[in-house]
Amino acid sequence: MRSILLVFCALLLSAASPKSEAEKAFDEWLVAFNSNDEEALKTFSAKRLGYSDIAYFRDVRDESGGLDIAEVERNEPLRFVVKMRERESGAFRRVTVVLDKMGSEKLKKLSTRSFALPQNAAIENLGAFAQRMADEDKFSGVVAIKQGDTVLHHQAYGLANRQTDLPVTKDTPFFFASQGKMLTAVSILQLVEAGKLDLNAPLGNYLTDYPNEAMAKVTIRQLLTHTGGTGEMGLLNPKDGANRKTVRTLDDIVALNSDRPPAFDPGSRMDYSNHGFILLGAIIEEVSGQTYYDYVTKNILTSAGMTHTSWPTLDELDGIAIPYTTNQYEFLLSAVETLPWRGSPAGGGVSTASDGLRFIDALRSGKLLSKSLLAEATKPQQEWYGYGFVTGYAGQNQPWGHGGNASGTDTSLYFFPSLDITFACLGNREAVCNKLFQNFAQHMIPPQPIKD
Repeated sequence: MRSILLVFCALLLSAASPKSEAEKAFDEWLVAFNSNDEEALKTFSAKRLGYSDIAYFRDVRDESGGLDIAEVERNEPLRFVVKMRERESGAFRRVTVVLDKMGSEKLKKLSTRSFALPQNAAIENLGAFAQRMADEDKFSGVVAIKQGDTVLHHQAYGLANRQTDLPVTKDTPFFFASQGKMLTAVSILQLVEAGKLDLNAPLGNYLTDYPNEAMAKVTIRQLLTHTGGTGEMGLLNPKDGANRKTVRTLDDIVALNSDRPPAFDPGSRMDYSNHGFILLGAIIEEVSGQTYYDYVTKNILTSAGMTHTSWPTLDELDGIAIPYTTNQYEFLLSAVETLPWRGSPAGGGVSTASDGLRFIDALRSGKLLSKSLLAEATKPQQEWYGYGFVTGYAGQNQPWGHGGNASGTDTSLYFFPSLDITFACLGNREAVCNKLFQNFAQHMIPPQPIKD
């Protein structure tokens, strides 16, 4: 009888205490999120957050398979914080909803943050997520994780060529897109260490025949940190199809963009620039007296034992995973026609996950750069970027490395110094490697405290 009375009293108190606007917003979001109804999520997002982009929620839904309430941690008029359990893995995730102001239905914040898992559980969870994405035909690729000298996970998923039903193997080469910027950056820094380049010197000091005086004043450091205003390279966008038919060499790309001045005063801000790395490649050729490809092969690939990394032309794609993308009608198509003739200093070669692990090992051991210069290259120089390395990440275990994405391509290669762990993922579908990296990174990071 006493327990019945307690339940009855609790119900009365609940009825007497209307939900806060923050809790109402959470309830509304959770129904739409767990239903996996994109239109419902777009409606919620437009109403509560002021925009209809639901990519973040879609990614969390893919990762978690849905969320169930485990414990309400804070319930206040302007803030609702709840610990939730992921349906797929059983791992916990904190959801925080913050109201903009009293009397408003607009939200200042709606975020989720994974709780840390034991290392083995985090890797098992990652493998299960990758397999589920492959089973749902959303992912094909290779994922590898290495700690110290021990490979903890190395698995292939899906098809490399859908026309021939060729499966992905651990040694399948994939296009790596902008991940290749690290190869260019390391080459430049090697030449700096050799006393052949000055980071603060303008590119015109080395490309003495460069016809654009304004662009020639951009420094090597600004090119490395995407602060030179050098813009795109004229080959990667859908509208660049005509250029892709005629532009085949590094000199062709430089000539294609040589009449364009910087988009802003060099050094005044950061704007990610593929053409900046094309110019770095041209500088490598001028200073070394070798082609970009020969220099990188001799001074990085051979030194690191990266025997499966190269820059094939479109006539040399046998055995390489074909990139696949979806068109406006959701049909899956080969994205080969969107590729330039050959990869470049901005990215676009091919590699394997094993070669990615070897590259990180060679960097860490000091085989490619001095450890002091690597430390400079892999710390933030501008916002979230070092010298050719992505460095910014929210959380305790700060990784460095680089990802790459293009039509039908998604890659991630990152090293976590505090964990001595390298994460490598190469895929021939879009976006999934980044999701897998985020999944692993967040589950390896201690849960964030609730902030006032």
